[in-house]
Amino acid sequence: MNPLGLLIILLSLAVSLMLMMLPLPDWAALYRPDFVALTLIYWSLALPTRIGLWVAFVCGLFVDVTTASLLGQHALALVVILFINLNVHQRIRVMSLPHQALYVFVLLLLDQGLVLMVEGMIGRQPPFSAYLGAPLIGMFLWPWIFLLLRHLRRRVHLA
Repeated sequence: MNPLGLLIILLSLAVSLMLMMLPLPDWAALYRPDFVALTLIYWSLALPTRIGLWVAFVCGLFVDVTTASLLGQHALALVVILFINLNVHQRIRVMSLPHQALYVFVLLLLDQGLVLMVEGMIGRQPPFSAYLGAPLIGMFLWPWIFLLLRHLRRRVHLA
């Protein structure tokens, strides 16, 4: 991988982490999509041999530290959804963007479910709308994120 390509991947993950840290009102924070998960889903679809479970685990730890959540909570969720994504990436890559968006919705729903399951185990119960809101918004953002990251990837000639 060329150094510019690695820099693009790292910068996109850093920007997605910064989007996760943006301060929002309490009611809006529940509906913030998991930008790190969306970015990792894209990169694991585009470069499945280079973006793997270790990258997801490390990014999840960064999300845990920056959002002050239980250490390992997001790391577990990101590893699970990336494991699924890496196993079916060849089928997903040939789908149209609306079909990919539905697939991403299911992955984000699983991600949100795992995070909220851990939250429930430690005694925090968010409202039910928080369970569906963030994955739904992430599904609608997927085509835009896909097109932006694909444009960047093609611009720097990343395979």
